[in-house]
Amino acid sequence: MLRLPLLSPFIIAAVAAFAATASALILFLAANTPWLGTRLTQADEIVLMDGRPFGLEPSLVLDSLAADGLPKVDIVGRDVLAEPDSLYTFAELNAFYQRQDQLFGLLLQPEVIAKVRDQTGAAHHLTIKPSATPLWALPVSFWVQFFTGLISIIIAGWVWALRPNQLAPTLFAISGLGVLMVTLTSAYYAHRGLALPSQTYQLMLSVNHLGIFLFGGGLIGMFLIYPRQLVGLRWLYAIPVVFGALYLGDTFQLVLEAEHFYLITMLITVTILGLIVAQWWATRASPPDRAVLGWLGLSVAISVSLFCFLSIAPTVLGLNSPLSQHYAAGAIVIIYVGLALGLRRYRLFELGGWAYRILYYTFGAFLLLVLDGLLITGLNMELAPALATSLLLVGLVYLPMRDWLWHKIFTRSRIEQHELFSEAMDVAFAPTPDERSLRWRGLLQRLFDPLETEEVAEGPPSPMIEEEGQVLELPSVVGTPALKLRYPFAGTDLFQPAQQTLATQLIALTERAEESREAYMRGVSEERRRMARDLHDDVGARLLTGLHTADDRTRPVIQAALADIRSIVSGLAGDEASLERVLAEMRHETARRLEAAGIEFDCPAPDGDLPDVRLDYRIHKAMTSTVREIVSNAIRHSGATRLTVLPELSDRGLLMRFEDNGRGIPDAAMSGNGDGFGLRSLRQRIIDLGGTIHFETDKGTVITITLPLRLSARPPEPGVPSTAARLDSAL
Repeated sequence: MLRLPLLSPFIIAAVAAFAATASALILFLAANTPWLGTRLTQADEIVLMDGRPFGLEPSLVLDSLAADGLPKVDIVGRDVLAEPDSLYTFAELNAFYQRQDQLFGLLLQPEVIAKVRDQTGAAHHLTIKPSATPLWALPVSFWVQFFTGLISIIIAGWVWALRPNQLAPTLFAISGLGVLMVTLTSAYYAHRGLALPSQTYQLMLSVNHLGIFLFGGGLIGMFLIYPRQLVGLRWLYAIPVVFGALYLGDTFQLVLEAEHFYLITMLITVTILGLIVAQWWATRASPPDRAVLGWLGLSVAISVSLFCFLSIAPTVLGLNSPLSQHYAAGAIVIIYVGLALGLRRYRLFELGGWAYRILYYTFGAFLLLVLDGLLITGLNMELAPALATSLLLVGLVYLPMRDWLWHKIFTRSRIEQHELFSEAMDVAFAPTPDERSLRWRGLLQRLFDPLETEEVAEGPPSPMIEEEGQVLELPSVVGTPALKLRYPFAGTDLFQPAQQTLATQLIALTERAEESREAYMRGVSEERRRMARDLHDDVGARLLTGLHTADDRTRPVIQAALADIRSIVSGLAGDEASLERVLAEMRHETARRLEAAGIEFDCPAPDGDLPDVRLDYRIHKAMTSTVREIVSNAIRHSGATRLTVLPELSDRGLLMRFEDNGRGIPDAAMSGNGDGFGLRSLRQRIIDLGGTIHFETDKGTVITITLPLRLSARPPEPGVPSTAARLDSAL
């Protein structure tokens, strides 16, 4: 078996050769079909001929043709019928073929006599020498059908060549072959000038109908298995069996009547549309398949609906078709461009929004045509007023409704630049790496609402869309892990380049905010070091000098002040103090103060060795200040003779229990309504660090405090939201 890279060029070459051969054959036949040198058009039961090539008025009625040795043939409107399969019975079709033979026999003569009438009723006899039809004389509708077939088979062959071993592209290629057969044969016999030999006509019409069955069967089979397989593969064998039987009945005029072919075509169209709806339901839980179908189904639905309901259905109902089959066939190109993109899934996520835009604009154009037709036929309005009224109704009613639907389905709340910057600053200025990562994930969740967020060891250098739009990979940002976001917007959509751009901008904002934070922290650190040097070199030196000259009463105060300065200098320098040292210093200072006040002090050391816990300056400063405030209150207000301090480590941090045997704390002070500032300050200091404080007063006072050993994010001030309002991507 040939490998795919070798097989693809052979398939492409074969398809191109076949398309070129078929096209050349049709051009050769069209260029060698005899004509009268002017265009003929059907007007109900008569045939109109352009008389300008013969020096007469543009619109003449062609009554008959005659030639030496052949009987005169009266011309009727049906003789120039573009699509004879619109006739109701096979008897009418066979009669049409017989007249085509008679007329073609006349066109083979060197000269024919054409009897025509002008608008006054005056008869004219024109001697015409039939000649081959020049290609330049073929109308635009011929070339629309011709190039529709070529484009369809080329795209279908290209897709099939890329995936020759898959069933869906094969069925797609079959439908493209059907389009080529339909358009080329119709382009030939519908623009024949006047007549073709009956055998040639029958052959062309038979190939045309076979193309319709190949086109419909290919699309029905494809939508039965793609994007989701709806039935077992063996059910696909029913398609050639059913369509083969219908084709044989139509070709050999068995069971069916001629009018049934259009009904079969409409039934094929309805089946295709029904399968699109079934696939839409089947892909509801699969965003990639739904994205493929959103473009693929739309392109097919528009094309087959235009061809069937604006061209064939009116003929079946006995109405004038608003769109000629020749031009309706041009809409088939939409299918092959759309299906090529869908089957290849080539950057399909860029087309989801455009699919619906095309749907809305197409429906608007269709609505405009319908309104225009209703006003002309129903209210007998003139063409210009009817068109103006239709445009007014579409503009005032449909376009606002279209915009409202677009907003409801696609548009999300607009994210302003300052909001994104605020969120980026919030991430960059998080106090800890864990909090930063949590905030970053929260922001991504609000923006993209993915069903899954996965940490990865190594991310891309910049945001990348992977797995056909299911995954957005993000690099590490300001120390947070690299992430993979899966199934955006609760699994109802795919990541699009707009979201990739948004993520890139957000990362750039966050990194810029991080740079600003680092610059700010460098400035803060430099200022703290300067303040620490000033305190140590100036204030510390003066206190040290005073310590050597102080008396016994002043020396302890100066020693305490020096200890505070050392603590402040260490804090400004960013140094951390060990828990064991802080507790020891606190025990030593408290014992000295209570001894001077005549109060017994009891502070047993915790059981076992303390772990090596390093305390941030703010924590050990708050701990020292809290103990000093409690001891000061006990000395000044309690009247106690004994104070017991019980330190204990717990899961929540450091727990310290203070008990004295004094008179207790007044109710006003307990509630925070007293004149003193100490207890309010004490309570606020503990809460700011994320700790707790509890007072009990009965026989003496019991104060229980807990302090964390690690800082967490500080809660916002009252009235300030903890996070920005919910953000949704507007893209």
